[in-house]
Amino acid sequence: MTVADGSLVRLAYVAESAIGTIPTSPVFQILRYENSDIRISKQTDIPNEVDSTGNVQSITDVGRSVTGSISALLSYGTYDKFLESLLRKAWASNVLVNGTSAITLTIEEFDELGTTDAYIRYRGMRVNTLDLTMDARKSVQANFGFMGIDSPTPTTAILSGATYTAVTTTEVFNAGLNLSGLAITGITNSPIMMKLSLKINSNVYQNDAVGQYAPYGHGLGRAEVTGSFTAYFENLDTYQAILDHTTVALAWTLEDAAGNSYLFELPKVKLLDGGPAKPGNGQAVMIDVPFQAFKDSGIGGSIKITRTAV
Repeated sequence: MTVADGSLVRLAYVAESAIGTIPTSPVFQILRYENSDIRISKQTDIPNEVDSTGNVQSITDVGRSVTGSISALLSYGTYDKFLESLLRKAWASNVLVNGTSAITLTIEEFDELGTTDAYIRYRGMRVNTLDLTMDARKSVQANFGFMGIDSPTPTTAILSGATYTAVTTTEVFNAGLNLSGLAITGITNSPIMMKLSLKINSNVYQNDAVGQYAPYGHGLGRAEVTGSFTAYFENLDTYQAILDHTTVALAWTLEDAAGNSYLFELPKVKLLDGGPAKPGNGQAVMIDVPFQAFKDSGIGGSIKITRTAV
C-alpha cells in the first residue's frame, strides 16, 4: 500500500467568480509553500441524555467548516491573489489598498497514492490573516490563515477540463539583501531594526443558519493592520515618539535580484508601547515596539502595496 509522502503533496488554487462555486474547466495555479494544515473541521455534539447504564448514548454530527493555514516564503508574483483576498480588493494599476470586496478561492490538495490518487478540494476560501516576518539574515516568512465554506466529497479524479499552471520561479525575498528603504517618517533618526513583522487581520466571521450543514457564508469584520519591530537603542527619538503618541508613517521595499519589487506603505501609524530592554552583558540594548496602522484619507485605507515587475 502506498503512503502519501508530504514532499509530493501538491496544492493549487483558482479564483472563484461566485463565492463557493468551483469554476468550470478551472485553471489552477500550482502553489509554492512550506507546509499547510488546511482541513475540514467537523463539529459534533454529545447529547447530555441520561442512560441508565451510565454510558454516552449518542454522538451527533452537526456541521462542517474549513480552516487552516499555508506557510510559505514570500516571492514576487506568487501570492498576489492571496493578497487580494486578504485585503478585500483587486489590484488596480499594480496598487492594492485594503477595501471591502469578498474575493474567494478554491484550493485543491493532491496526494500521490500510487495507482489511486486523492483530490481534496476546499470551496469559498478567504484569506483571513497574514503574518509577515522579516528577520535579519533570514528569508521573508509569510503565513496565510484561511476560512472556507466547505469541502466537497473527496475524489480520486481530476476535475473535468482542469488545467494547471506551473509554480512561479521568482526568487525568495530575504530580509538582508532584498529589503531597502525601511524608514519611519516622523522620527528624526529612523531606528535601525533587527526584526520587523506585519500582521493583517481581516476579521472574517462565520454566519451559521438553521438547515445549513456548512456555514451560510462569511462576514467581513474590521481590517486591522498591526505589527512590531525590534530596533537598536541608539537615541531617544523612537522612545519619545512612543511617549508622545506621535503619528508616524512606516514604509519599506522588498526587491529581488531581478528587480521585481513590492513597496509596503503604512501612511498613518501609532507606536503603541515599548522601551529599552536591559539584556545584561554582551548584548546590545534593544527596544521592542508594537504598532498599529489606521485609516489614511489619502489612500482611503490603512495599507498600500505597490508592485513593480521587470
